[in-house]
Amino acid sequence: MRVLIAVAIAVLLAGPCYAQQIQAGYAKEDITPTEPVQMGGYSLREGLSEGVHDGDRLFVRAICFSDGAQSVLFVESDVIDSQETPAFRERIAAATGIPKDHILAGDAHNHAAPMPDPNGKSAFDRRYNEALLAAAKRAVANLQPVRIAAGQGRSRVAMNRRQVRPADSLSETTFDENDASQSFGKAKTDKPVKLKDFGGVVRLGANPAGPIDDAVQLVRVDDMAGKPIAVMVHYACHGTSLGGRNAKVSGEWMGRMQAHAEKQIPGLGAIFVQGAAGDINPRIVGGLDGHPDDIHATWALGDEIGAEVVRVYRQLSPQPIEARIQLVSRDIELPRTYRELFQDFHNTVVHAPTTVVRIGPLMWVTFPGELFSAIGKQVKAACPAPYAHLMGYTNGGIGYFPTQQAFAQGGYEPAASHLDPAAESIYMREIAAMMNDFAN
Repeated sequence: MRVLIAVAIAVLLAGPCYAQQIQAGYAKEDITPTEPVQMGGYSLREGLSEGVHDGDRLFVRAICFSDGAQSVLFVESDVIDSQETPAFRERIAAATGIPKDHILAGDAHNHAAPMPDPNGKSAFDRRYNEALLAAAKRAVANLQPVRIAAGQGRSRVAMNRRQVRPADSLSETTFDENDASQSFGKAKTDKPVKLKDFGGVVRLGANPAGPIDDAVQLVRVDDMAGKPIAVMVHYACHGTSLGGRNAKVSGEWMGRMQAHAEKQIPGLGAIFVQGAAGDINPRIVGGLDGHPDDIHATWALGDEIGAEVVRVYRQLSPQPIEARIQLVSRDIELPRTYRELFQDFHNTVVHAPTTVVRIGPLMWVTFPGELFSAIGKQVKAACPAPYAHLMGYTNGGIGYFPTQQAFAQGGYEPAASHLDPAAESIYMREIAAMMNDFAN
């Protein structure tokens, strides 16, 4: 597999005439529940969690970059979703002094974890809020001059999940066993009916021939003596290897992947950044395609991609980077789906708050929801920096963003989307306009 190694150069971007050596700081805090919690991600579930899979942990992880004049803070949580993200960002800003627009708050989209609430309704919510601020403050406090490198590997842990049914069928299996099942959960019945499905329709399931983004992108950060500080891992894949029948909390394949890297490289802190995973599942999903929920399969997926992270990491040669941090935030307006236009005349536009960050050869673009992988690859291709990263599930949540082609094909994600099919071309037009600020 091809590995891209960052070139050690001093980068002086257009604009104000200063460039400083980039500093970075990393921290993480354990947020593993110690009591039963409401897990998110599947309608199938009833009741609270039943413990934690052996050895699994959940963390809040943070990494801060500074050029001496301004900073940008990445905060990622091993959870399904952070409700009311603006509230969390405001608290982080107040605790750290970093402007809210410079805080990129995301989650791993882990379907085997809870959904924290900023209002502190449960013991887990309160512990999460404390850990979030603690990790952010420690990352800022840990700022020091660093060496940085970026690189890329490949992984087939991910698989397209938009399965086209091959033929008409009659079965007691529902159209999505993790949403509702006649054999388990709220919809369980002693008198199941035969459900007709049609050849050519799109359902959730494995689609080996479908598109994915298989890039495993790394940003390696060492101290000036060459000791490991952190690795940012970017990959696009849902945290759904465990399905709705799983009642135990887990870090999913992403948590295992990070633990694998940290174990192989002592002193290293990992932070996973979820990508454009709207149409991407792991190749094994509990509850779909006949797969049971199996934590050992989850761990195997995590170890597999973790081994690729370690392989690429060890081939990188970090060097000091002199640059200034560039950051632009805009509210991209997208057209709302026709079926929702008449519900509220004050709410006919879908707002997608978007932040673009550039640090020398490195670039990140955020999206507040679940981009399809093909759109994510278009965004990365539009970036002028050598190393472009798409951050899904960041700074908000507007749901699924399918391609215009996917809207025509139908299926779960287009049916659940708040967007009009024309949104893809409008969004890419606006992203191209934002890139003009970084072209030089």
